[in-house]
Amino acid sequence: MLPLKYLFYAPGLLVFFFFCLATAEETPPQQSAPPPHTGEAQPAQNQTPSSPASSVGEGAEDQARASFDVFTRKWMRKLAETEDFQKKRMQITQTQEGFIAEYIGYLPYRYTTIKLTKSEATPFIGVLTYYKKTMRSVGKTEKQAINGLFEHAETSQVSEIFRYTKGEWVY
Repeated sequence: MLPLKYLFYAPGLLVFFFFCLATAEETPPQQSAPPPHTGEAQPAQNQTPSSPASSVGEGAEDQARASFDVFTRKWMRKLAETEDFQKKRMQITQTQEGFIAEYIGYLPYRYTTIKLTKSEATPFIGVLTYYKKTMRSVGKTEKQAINGLFEHAETSQVSEIFRYTKGEWVY
């Protein structure tokens, strides 16, 4: 969960998030901890509630689930490609002991959930959960920190909500 301070940076997203919560049917969470890192992305875990009263057919639900899997795989590839860019924009901090260089990367694990909504225009929302990692190097000089061995220092969970509108997933 994001710290409260980040909610003030994206008020439109906050409104959309609460709209999605209000229109999505409730399902109990069925996620487990991420598996050990193997270097390859794990398959997504899709969960979709069934609703006999819904006007959306089961074929549409299967189509949405399959396309969300493809959509999130592409999304994760884009995130992985940004790591080199993040390295070039790393943050350098001077301390009394020396310098700390940090940049953001992403773990390949992803978990997905699809929820049926009551909206005809947006019959589904999808939640993608992945993990952001902070890579850190320490050195006595700024150059040593930048060129040093970067270690995985922190991991934080990120969840993004996407909507399924007109037969495709939208950011």
